[in-house]
Amino acid sequence: MAKHPFNQERIDYAKQHKITEKQLLPIFRRALAQSIEPVINWANNFGLDGIDPKLLINKNVWYTAYQKAFNEIGVKFARREYYNQRRNEGLLDEEEEEKALGIGFLIDVWIGKLKDFATNYADLISSELNDHTIEIIKRALGDSGSLELDALGRVRWFIKEVRERMRTRSLTISRTEATRTSNLGKELGARSWIDESGLQGWKMWLGREDERERHTHLAVNNTVIKIDELYTVGREQAERPGDVSLSAKETINCRCSQSIMSQNAYNQLMKRGRIVGGKVI
Repeated sequence: MAKHPFNQERIDYAKQHKITEKQLLPIFRRALAQSIEPVINWANNFGLDGIDPKLLINKNVWYTAYQKAFNEIGVKFARREYYNQRRNEGLLDEEEEEKALGIGFLIDVWIGKLKDFATNYADLISSELNDHTIEIIKRALGDSGSLELDALGRVRWFIKEVRERMRTRSLTISRTEATRTSNLGKELGARSWIDESGLQGWKMWLGREDERERHTHLAVNNTVIKIDELYTVGREQAERPGDVSLSAKETINCRCSQSIMSQNAYNQLMKRGRIVGGKVI
């Protein structure tokens, strides 16, 4: 069997995902630091007694963080995917397109859609993120009580420990949101081209195919469906990898992507016998 026709795209996305993680990391590291700042200030001024993280944490940091993340990453992937779709159909190169297509209008459209999505997503996820922050602080407070340290030593340990746990957590959030923002951006760019062309769009789930991959994601890997249909991921359904409709067990640290293709590209795969049983082989 010839090698999989989308192997290179899988490899390219893995590289892009690592870059995207690094770009998102300072955004979410800053948000987490701001969320715990009132707790740190209380500990420095009054000690650990009386700390109530539910009352103290800054709960309003996520709207700004997600707006920035989706705007910076989503637009980049939308733009790239839009050009990829046009080039795949043998149209203008990128420099000529920039002048000919009025790309600024599309970017404004994408920014508007991503802004709305980020706001709605922050509404959806902020309570969960804040609850997790509260739990981390409570665990650190409990752990500090078992240490053979004086009051000042416990405060210093607590502050260092909470900050370290937040740094570790920011890595997980950045990796997860790299998948969410990039895949949403890709789909926006592809849909812009599909709307222009009037062609049917198709999408295919691209997993990493390594030992870290979830079995549910390996099962859906290489599945190709119409762009408006839903993937079946375990017992759940989703529009794309990282979809907000998926549970945390299907999204945290997910590194999957999807490839979006035109009807012409889909027809070529069918002609070559590369789609069997709803999967690209």
